[in-house]
Amino acid sequence: MPYNPALDGVRALSILAVVLFHCELPGARGGFVGLDVFFVLSGYLITSLLAAEYRHGSIDIGRFYARRALRLYPTLLLMIAVYVGLAPILWPADDRWLSAVLAALYIYDYALAFWELAYTIGHTWSLGVEEKFYLLWPLVLPLLLRTPRPVGWLVFAFVAVSAWRYFVAMDGTWSQAYFRFDTRMSGILLGAIAALIRFKVSKHALAIACMVLLVLLALPSLPTSNQTAAVTLRITLAEVSAFVLICYAAEHGRATFLASRPMVYIGRLSYGIYLWHFPLALLLRDTQPLWITLSATLAFSFTMAAICLHLVDMPLKRWRQKAWPEVRSTA
Repeated sequence: MPYNPALDGVRALSILAVVLFHCELPGARGGFVGLDVFFVLSGYLITSLLAAEYRHGSIDIGRFYARRALRLYPTLLLMIAVYVGLAPILWPADDRWLSAVLAALYIYDYALAFWELAYTIGHTWSLGVEEKFYLLWPLVLPLLLRTPRPVGWLVFAFVAVSAWRYFVAMDGTWSQAYFRFDTRMSGILLGAIAALIRFKVSKHALAIACMVLLVLLALPSLPTSNQTAAVTLRITLAEVSAFVLICYAAEHGRATFLASRPMVYIGRLSYGIYLWHFPLALLLRDTQPLWITLSATLAFSFTMAAICLHLVDMPLKRWRQKAWPEVRSTA
């Protein structure tokens, strides 16, 4: 599928919201909704990629898994290695080996939902949600595309998963509703719907979606207040608004702001920023002034993300393109 710079712009907005939230910036206390945007975007990108491959013959599942591993695993393993090395000094109370194993195996999502754990690299729970989707979707999507109404089934699945999350939130704890793959894949499914229907967005709908996301970004929320509302209605509103934003970006790939060079570059760095920012923000935010926490976190995470992009990801991408020259990806 052709490269769309506006989608990198969406990534940039999402990661900035998440970083501001984790640094506890006033006015961004609901910035966890940036992850909802990421989930919808992941569903859109991967479904678009796999559906195009399916239409041209069949999905090469082994190659898909290998490409995902080469794209995501090296930077993750580097971050885990740095954490394990520094944990005895900076986080001596952590069971660093347990945390490392949970992160490396992409199971921090269920671990946080049911166990009391060190949270230093617990932000990798969202990677666990996405990796389970990457594992299952190449197997499920071909079956879905053979049905008469694949979008109808996806809408049903989105409603069912959302209802399941609401039930878990009412019957259990916010963490059980918030972290788990089975309760959080609703956004990914909504992204898959966007990939298959190519919904056209009016400027009026886009304005409403952006306003909803801004309000959700500003509202005080997890983990200290409004926990049930945050993991039920607010997630649904964020997902639907992200759906509108991503459909617009998909249709307007050269949108002036989203496709601007700074936004595109931040979007390209977003995976690395996400991995590197949280341990430092967690370390600083309870003991240092906001300006120190925010400036240090931004400087460190952007620097590490740029190093990983240019010295790890891009060389691996060039090798990957030589190994599989017929495959092109924006993911």
